Amino acid sequence: MNHWNSQRYLASGRSQKRAANVLANAASTAELIRTAAPGAALLFTLNHLARETGVPYHYLRNVTERGGLNSNTFYRVFSLKKHNSGFRGKRTRTICAPEPLLMKKQRWIHEHILTKGCPHSASSAYRPGSRIRDAAEQHRNARWLVKMDGINLFESILEPKVYKVLRSYGYQPLMAFELTRLCTRIRKGGPKRHKVNDTARIGRYSSGSLGHLPQGAPSSPLLANLAAFDLDCELNSLATSNGMVYTRYADDIVLSSSAEEWSKSKAVTLLKQGHDILKAHGFQPNLAKATIAGPGGRKLVLGLSVSGAEPRLTRDFKNKLRAHIHYLQKYPSQGIPPHEKLKFDSRLGLQRHVFGLAYYAIGIERAWGAARLAELKALPWPVEHGISFV
Repeated sequence: MNHWNSQRYLASGRSQKRAANVLANAASTAELIRTAAPGAALLFTLNHLARETGVPYHYLRNVTERGGLNSNTFYRVFSLKKHNSGFRGKRTRTICAPEPLLMKKQRWIHEHILTKGCPHSASSAYRPGSRIRDAAEQHRNARWLVKMDGINLFESILEPKVYKVLRSYGYQPLMAFELTRLCTRIRKGGPKRHKVNDTARIGRYSSGSLGHLPQGAPSSPLLANLAAFDLDCELNSLATSNGMVYTRYADDIVLSSSAEEWSKSKAVTLLKQGHDILKAHGFQPNLAKATIAGPGGRKLVLGLSVSGAEPRLTRDFKNKLRAHIHYLQKYPSQGIPPHEKLKFDSRLGLQRHVFGLAYYAIGIERAWGAARLAELKALPWPVEHGISFV
């Protein structure tokens, strides 16, 4: 399918005595996909998708029919504690890990379809090569910072938005619907469908509930970015009309201004307008995480300080890493194994953590991070399970 040619396709179909209208519709659909999303997989039916991916048709049909709704067959669901959730209600994050065969399918959709789409330029998360530093850098030298946050980004994006994304690729309605079902999941107590669409004509496809993007599925991050395109457009327009810069990194929304004529009352009005836009697009604002930082205030974007000409690591981050290294250098004179003292389950877990912090620091402040990495590598780390970072 990488070297599609409509004339060759039509000629081959005629030689196999395929119906002329079927061939014409397929050729037309292929051209739509090639125009709307160059490089995206050309798909016409669920059976076609099964052949392209090697996943059995009956399995795909079972998923699209929501065959595992009651038994939770297709996902392993568990909760992880949120850190600094800022929300007084739910303090856990629901993770829905797809079973291996569905995981394979969703990875294929991610690679062969979703990566060919174009999220809003202000949205930088989940893109190949995207870095937190790049998003924070857009707000350097900020005098005013307005920050918003949405609650449960993935669960807020329902089937209709996902379907709209896939239709925009040029896929026919049924194919777009089936792809949507493969990338969404119904949760107990979730939203109900208000209007029965044409897919109800396929009796086993009818459902009274709406699926959402499951956090843990490989297709969800990019779909979330693509589905939030209209939200990004409206928030970006709000920022532009107020002379501000707008970025969204997953559910972390930031608007900033370097102008001196801004005021607290203007920032409060802007925050309310931003929350209204979030609600209008089906997202619930996390009021506890809404912040306004003016001149003289601490300005953090994605954990980085943006008050100066370049994003910088915070003092808290540096002190934390220095403290870890200091204790590791003092051991074994302290008598308590480092991973137990620092509340890690194992030395390997501690090693991964501190090396990860050092490599992250290099990506923000190269010289400082490199110095900390050198200190870590100089320590006598044991090799556990054949793994070492040194």
